[in-house]
Order: sequence, then C-alpha cells, then structure tokens
Amino acid sequence: MKEEIIRLIDENNEVVYKIAFYSQPEVQSILERVNKKWEENNYQGKPLDYATDEEVVVLYNIAVRISSKRPGELWAIYGRDYIPS
Repeated sequence: MKEEIIRLIDENNEVVYKIAFYSQPEVQSILERVNKKWEENNYQGKPLDYATDEEVVVLYNIAVRISSKRPGELWAIYGRDYIPS
C-alpha cells in the first residue's frame, strides 16, 4: 500500500493530485506525526515507514479516492488558491 500511495500521489505528473491529497486534514495529521518520528530516527528510510498499519490504510484510501477523480474535478475543488485570477 505504501508504494501505491507514492505511485498514485507523489509520482503523479498532475500536481493537483498532490494538492488534493496533502490538503486533507487526516493526511496532514498523520504526516505531522510520521515526519516527527522520521526526524527523531535521523531520517532513516522513508517517512511512510513510520506510519502505523492503520495510518497506511487511511492514507491509501484517501489516495485511491483522490486518484479516481479527473484533474479538472480536483482543480475545481482544490485549485482556487493555486490558479491565478
């Protein structure tokens, strides 16, 4: 699941998938804890290595849900702050 999250979000060429994923409150909360743990462990491995199984499932489900949408749909929802007027 970790590799699939990376593939669906981080390796996606459409930046709006990253915007949508990382703007989710659940993602922010999990990554805040995970990044702190990663830092405490001298940046060994990847941040996702420090997520619990339950957290990985939450992140995976969010990534799948977001990646199932077309970029235009996501820009309409999340892009308001990123599209110059």
